[in-house]
Amino acid sequence: MELREVEVFLALAEELHFGRAATRLRLTQGRVSQTIRALETEIGGALFERTNRQVSLTPLGTRFRVGAQRGYEELHRALRDCRAAARNITSQLRVGYLPSMGNDVVTRIVGAFERRHPECHVYLHTLHLRHSLDPEPALLAGETDIALCWSPGGDGRALETPRLVVGPVLEQVPRAVLVPDDHPLAKRGSVTLDDLADYVLLNPSKSAPVQQRELWSPPVTPSGRPLRHTGEDIVGLTNRAELTADDVLTLVARGHGLHLTVATLLEHIPFRGLTLVPVTDLPPMALVPVWAASTENATFRAFAQAAAEAAKAMQHNRKPNIS
Repeated sequence: MELREVEVFLALAEELHFGRAATRLRLTQGRVSQTIRALETEIGGALFERTNRQVSLTPLGTRFRVGAQRGYEELHRALRDCRAAARNITSQLRVGYLPSMGNDVVTRIVGAFERRHPECHVYLHTLHLRHSLDPEPALLAGETDIALCWSPGGDGRALETPRLVVGPVLEQVPRAVLVPDDHPLAKRGSVTLDDLADYVLLNPSKSAPVQQRELWSPPVTPSGRPLRHTGEDIVGLTNRAELTADDVLTLVARGHGLHLTVATLLEHIPFRGLTLVPVTDLPPMALVPVWAASTENATFRAFAQAAAEAAKAMQHNRKPNIS
């Protein structure tokens, strides 16, 4: 039995949908089906019941899931611990971030790590906007060591893949919709997704994984109303592969569509003529550090720990004193 077979089984056991499991693992649906059939042949019994309407675990599949999950987690924990123990803190670290996170927040997080590990110099740089939906290609290509990313859904699960390690949540930021000042929604104190169903939203990406894309900008409202998105995504609308936040803000200002984003965007990237209106029925964005599992070392984990402690201290300092 191969580790990849266990990864496929656990993904399908969680998703209970061959298409979603395939998307999550970046495999074809046929490859997922083939892997499960091979695993069932090796075990000697069916692990899933399949009908035209649903996929469910058999009693044997449920039993196998308990042992497989425990063994899988223990093996990955051992691999991470051994990799970290085998390597010392390196002399340098490249950290990428998005300007929408706030330069002050990012520099304080990085500063906390550098004070704790002065022997390691951090090269801090901004990421292209395309990395906000899918940081995996840049991390696997070695363009940066750690990417500070927005993860929709309030935690880091949207960015989890077998090839990435997602660190602790550093901050949760409410969601909002970016509109021109003269838009009918601009004077509202808040809106719901149903309020947005009558307007066109910018399509964030056609190339990003479906899960991330739909968590960023859902296709339907909680009540089932479809949300309309531009036919072209942001790359197509700007004719630029390497986007910046200003490119997106300019599209909204020119009336191409509204944009679902974080409620603090204009604090960090001011743009006259635009307004952010809170969206009450979207979970917050989570700020998380992400890195490639294949390059993980003690430096990455030390950075994640220092970042988490620095973020916790910043949140504490923001709380008003009540006396």
